[in-house]
Amino acid sequence: MKTLNLNAISLAIVSLFSATSIAATPPSDIEVIEITAKPFEVPVSSLPGTVQLISQDEIQAQAAVSADVSSLLANLVPSYSPETQMLSSTYQGFRGRKSIVMIDGIVVSNSLRETSRVLASISVENIARIEVIHGASAVYGNGESAGVINLVTHQASSQDIEFWSQVKFDGSIHDADSYGYQFNQRVSGTVDKFSYLGQLNWRDSGEIFDGNSDQIPSDPAGRGGLGELKDIDGLLKFTYQFNQDADLALNAHYRKLENELSFGRKTIFDNVVVVDPTKPFTGDAPYSENQYLQLEFNHQKLSNHKVNIELSVANSENTQANTVKVESDKFAFRFAAQPLSLPRAQDVFTYGIDYQIDETTQHSSRGICEICDVEQTNLAPFAEYQFNFDHFMVQVSARYENFDLDVPSYVATGRYGDAPFFGQQIDGGELSYNKTVFNVGAVYRFTDTEIYGSFSQGYGLGDLRRLRSINVNDVDNYRQALKPVEADNFELGLRGQIDAFSFDLSLYYTDAEHAQSYVDITDQVIYASLQQVDPRLTYDLSQTFNPDAIDALVTRDERTYGAEFSFAYSVSDTLDIGGTLSHSEGEYRHPTNGWIDLNHSRLSPFKATLYANIEFTDHLGANIQANHIGSRGAGDQVNLAIPQNGAFGTFEGYQYYGAGVEGYTTVDVSMYYHTDVGNFALGVKNLFDRVYLPTYAQQGSGSVYGQIDLPANPALDQIESLVRDFAFRDSYHAQGTTFTLSYNVTY
Repeated sequence: MKTLNLNAISLAIVSLFSATSIAATPPSDIEVIEITAKPFEVPVSSLPGTVQLISQDEIQAQAAVSADVSSLLANLVPSYSPETQMLSSTYQGFRGRKSIVMIDGIVVSNSLRETSRVLASISVENIARIEVIHGASAVYGNGESAGVINLVTHQASSQDIEFWSQVKFDGSIHDADSYGYQFNQRVSGTVDKFSYLGQLNWRDSGEIFDGNSDQIPSDPAGRGGLGELKDIDGLLKFTYQFNQDADLALNAHYRKLENELSFGRKTIFDNVVVVDPTKPFTGDAPYSENQYLQLEFNHQKLSNHKVNIELSVANSENTQANTVKVESDKFAFRFAAQPLSLPRAQDVFTYGIDYQIDETTQHSSRGICEICDVEQTNLAPFAEYQFNFDHFMVQVSARYENFDLDVPSYVATGRYGDAPFFGQQIDGGELSYNKTVFNVGAVYRFTDTEIYGSFSQGYGLGDLRRLRSINVNDVDNYRQALKPVEADNFELGLRGQIDAFSFDLSLYYTDAEHAQSYVDITDQVIYASLQQVDPRLTYDLSQTFNPDAIDALVTRDERTYGAEFSFAYSVSDTLDIGGTLSHSEGEYRHPTNGWIDLNHSRLSPFKATLYANIEFTDHLGANIQANHIGSRGAGDQVNLAIPQNGAFGTFEGYQYYGAGVEGYTTVDVSMYYHTDVGNFALGVKNLFDRVYLPTYAQQGSGSVYGQIDLPANPALDQIESLVRDFAFRDSYHAQGTTFTLSYNVTY
């Protein structure tokens, strides 16, 4: 097998994380590896931070065991949180923070109201490669997030016309009701100066089962599931090449996922959520619908500049099983340019401006508008200068973030906990925030390795769910409660390739002011409910677990830090091995208790992966991957007095998100066979049929609320049942052994 010839800065560890190439092809000699998340393609070595490029082979390997992008990232990206096995990527992120998600450079993340469905915006089969960039950059901007995930779609074939067809059959080994089907068709080509691509994907998945042969609810946590899923996805791309220097591209995409559920679900206390075959599902099926249109113009020599101009519109709708609906409409414009001549010819200077309008609305399960037509306008000029020397690169950049929010008048809903203005009209208003953020980084290149380091700043407003339980009677006075997150990110790393061994080691630290975290306010909900039963059961909000929480969100200073390590080694021409390690920690500043460990909604447990790619013959190969999720200790035990004087009893346990996480290890296997008339693949997920709860499903298990025992009283019995159900409602088993058999052919 030919090893990677990394010259100077091509140490991108390009498939360092080739954690699962089902058809691991020998990497070719590479001089420059480029990414496209920025307006212009740049070498990976010009990014002074951790960068990961996930290849088409790796994507196909993961698609053989899972059709979910978030699962793919969980398996391949070291610090990305373990998979949830839901349609939702709730509480998934990397390095304890959010990531911005792009499709071909279009931002599809919902910044005003996070729905956690953004990674379900496009099918895996449409994606040619994935670029994962940690840290901030003035050029692509990242708000207060930890970096960018750019999903790059397929390009048109250089032939006049070329077809690609794929069929899939998947299911559980436990029950025929799990069988699902998928058909994907692509046609593309290039005729003279015109290129085109069209792709249509259709999928119908069956029910899902755990390793005990028990059916798992198709939507286990009410956030969108992977069972009984109807999926339609269409992609169109057109490009006209005016000449060798200029082109115009038009891209359009549409995807709709819908859970056509058969049964309701029920909670078995002290256990897991299961289906209730006696209770057919009623109501509207939860769905996600995403679409965008992009127009992009590129010119390599316009007025002595390289120029990129982009216009895009995007729309998303997401509902849950309780019919909560979030709608978002976006319009974006970007202009970016690079002078072709500078005083130092080897340097690179990029400047431009981003303009985006985002309008978001959320309706509750009762049909009440909780966040009503909130419009955010963002205008952000940016500039970045890159100094290039023989063995050294320094990058300095700045971005002016400017957010204006227009909030119309609305009625406060008081969705969770204490809500002083419940049912009252809140006068609308405008909120404005701005800040200049600076980033600086450097890369020093040795013969076989390079060391990199960076300091980057992020600035963003975050989730607006706090508007639902606003604690003032007009928006103009809410500025102090809606403080933007200001994050300082530091990273130091070493990457390289020594003979057939490549590696990347990085250390990171983030110090954030006004960071948002989800916290436990169930005690507030309990006390407020008891007060409705009997006004004498009053409570002191300042004595609750999180007195500064608004709608289960707190704004607190925090710090997160950790380490990542990835490696790949070509043992022989027919065997590659590799793996990843990651660990993160973090604390937040409690208003009365000092620095406290962040809960499991933010931090991933220790994670390790190991893989082996084996080529038996020129046509037959296999991949084995093992994913280990470590245990994580519980937070401090708490005593919940009901009511606050303990007249009904005192219960001991953990806050929600604070219970311990029990580790687990799973093994996946995939095999491929290439023929002259197409390619066959077989993937087996959870090979040993392990029965376990994903880390997300363990967050509420063991919480104090599952132990509540109120006095016999019809009103109290109802409260007790609802609270105990809450404690276990997100506890569900992972899927047992599943298989995917596929065939694809290019013709």
